[in-house]
Amino acid sequence: MKPLANFIDLEKLSTQGYQWQGKFQLTQFPRLAELVSQTDIEDTVFFCKINYLASIYWLEFSVQATLENQCQRCLQAMEFLLNEQVKLALLEDKSQANLLQEDDWLLLNDVVNMVKHERRLPIINMIEDELLLALPLVPKHDLNDENCVPVDILVEEEETVVEEKNNPFAVLAKLKDK
Repeated sequence: MKPLANFIDLEKLSTQGYQWQGKFQLTQFPRLAELVSQTDIEDTVFFCKINYLASIYWLEFSVQATLENQCQRCLQAMEFLLNEQVKLALLEDKSQANLLQEDDWLLLNDVVNMVKHERRLPIINMIEDELLLALPLVPKHDLNDENCVPVDILVEEEETVVEEKNNPFAVLAKLKDK
């Protein structure tokens, strides 16, 4: 199976369309790979389709994968189910937004790269952006999860000796009392 394309030529896309499905490697999404613990994703279901309908490019993709993050309560590994379905309109100009019922749209000029008079859509970067938005900001186990023991319980509390320092305002306090 061929890998997911990095870029798609928009002119070819408007006549031929684009569709891909299969498993992806985390190496294709370097920013996502930095945030998850594993090096490969098992049991990934990935489907990507781009259509050109009514003068609007439509990017649709769905991904189901189990990712591994670090719980911020206990600092142990935890699994996170990524089940994301995205439908995004890619518009030539803002006036087309009035034709849409969906709120998810981008302007093509903001995302397209021009290479030798070809308008290229950076499909990998766009999908990676959406996957990053789907990740939890602070990954953590559920409160009643028996595998999660918060770090503050695991760390032995050290007694700290508080030394009294000379207060520079002590002299003023004495003057006030007089």
